[in-house]
Amino acid sequence: MPSNENIRHLLRNSMGITTCIWYKNGLFMSMLDKENKWGPPFLLSDIATSDFSALLDSTDTISACFVDYSGRLLYMNACEERKEPTVLLESRIIGSSPYNVRLVEADGYSHVFYVVSHNRKQLLAYQPINQRNSMPEVEGIIIREGKNYAVCSDETNIHLFFVTDVQGISLLVHRKIYDGKASKPVTTPFPYSPSLRLQAVVSDDGPVYVLASPDEGNDTSVIFKYDPVLNKFSKGLEVFSAASGQGSDSLILVNNIPYVVRSLKASFILARINRSMKNVAEETRIDLSGRDIPLKCKFQSTYKKDRNFKCDMTFMLFGNGLSFPFDIKTLSMQKNENLSDDKEILNERIRELEGRIEFLENTIRELLRP
Repeated sequence: MPSNENIRHLLRNSMGITTCIWYKNGLFMSMLDKENKWGPPFLLSDIATSDFSALLDSTDTISACFVDYSGRLLYMNACEERKEPTVLLESRIIGSSPYNVRLVEADGYSHVFYVVSHNRKQLLAYQPINQRNSMPEVEGIIIREGKNYAVCSDETNIHLFFVTDVQGISLLVHRKIYDGKASKPVTTPFPYSPSLRLQAVVSDDGPVYVLASPDEGNDTSVIFKYDPVLNKFSKGLEVFSAASGQGSDSLILVNNIPYVVRSLKASFILARINRSMKNVAEETRIDLSGRDIPLKCKFQSTYKKDRNFKCDMTFMLFGNGLSFPFDIKTLSMQKNENLSDDKEILNERIRELEGRIEFLENTIRELLRP
């Protein structure tokens, strides 16, 4: 099933202009004015379904990729008027149209990911968009109960995460895609419900954080850290449980510090994660006012003032214009509290790299021995 339903895409360009793209019997777009009020919507496509993804790239160009009512995968530049969408994939088999569409930018190109059902398997496919004659490639098989996957980019490399099944054992998988080529998979045991939804955000200093959380807070939420230098996962850290209250979770980074946010009926719980992944460093509850309407959004920004904030999905308040439910500046001030943890993490990475170098040196000596 598509995991993009009722998700709004908020795109703030380098000039600070915010655009919202959403689905309601068609794909629509609206802009936020200087008085923090939404302008009139205009239609992007009347053939789009609710399974879509939008992208704001490094040149401030907005594009969208969506599945239409015929089951085709279409791509369009939302900044150009009256341009016909490009067909990326057209399935001739009934019931095998793509779903769970995600757009991401890397190396100056746009890339699309999606899932296709084939022989009762969920095939996770990848396709470059801006390159001629690009063909989809299958990067993995998502476990049958799995509802989605997660993908993020550090501007050069794409990091892909999904849960698969190998001989009855659930594994969380990472694959890095660079220059159109996927690395060998790196896995870690995933002893949690395979139906948990994944989110992923890459930090500016290297690690990628992965959140697995339930739809309505009726199960455990767990966060992992993936180190792309050492190619390994941390042990999963449980953040919320059913006792925390029913609601959905989002993963954000502020100054490279991970937070997991749970949205409840009248409040948010903001859990700050220790970067060493040892524990939840602090929990804060934020109450909502009567006019606030929290909605889950994909938020992307090239605006200078947003450079310290990253997310996969985040809750935004739409009751009176647009605002964050938490104060980014206040969260940014907690950076120095993690210096000792950062040093410990760095030393651990250095020790492991030294061990690998020593192993390689010994191997080379053995190979060169007459």
